[in-house]
Amino acid sequence: MNAMNPALAALAQGPVYRFVRGLAVICAVAGSVGTLGIMALINADVIGRGMFDTPMPATAEIVSAAIVSIVFLQLPLATVSGRNIRSDMFINRIEGRRPRAAIALDAFHHVIGTLMLAIMLYFVAPHLGTAIGRGETIGLYGVLLLPSWPFVLLIVVGLGLTLATYALLSLGYVRAILMKESGQ
Repeated sequence: MNAMNPALAALAQGPVYRFVRGLAVICAVAGSVGTLGIMALINADVIGRGMFDTPMPATAEIVSAAIVSIVFLQLPLATVSGRNIRSDMFINRIEGRRPRAAIALDAFHHVIGTLMLAIMLYFVAPHLGTAIGRGETIGLYGVLLLPSWPFVLLIVVGLGLTLATYALLSLGYVRAILMKESGQ
């Protein structure tokens, strides 16, 4: 986020932004704990294979589901902190020469991101009900099965919070454009 932009600076001081940022931090911490859990599971699998010739059951399946969940839990904080994917070199170069154009480009980026995340959430969220209703599982039948809905729930939560973050940032950039046009 551009600290020089008064509209975005005002947005960052607002209670909604602080609330969303707090939730993003909680999600990021949960994602970090998940990462530690994956590391422990993989180490237990390696030690079990090497020392006891007995691997941990369904490690690959659990890790593959958990990694996707962790990515979506980490995404809101990356977005709210301004560390999400964008072309900083390009935007920074424009910002130095044409600050208003840089704000417009950031606004465009965030509006498109908001739309894309809304589409993703529209298609992913119903899968949560399906996973619960059908009792979908991950793992190996007869060895270890886990319900898939907690992983899907984490993805939906991360998507929803990232969508809220993108929407807030979109509003901030649009406000910044309007403030520039009105001479504030």
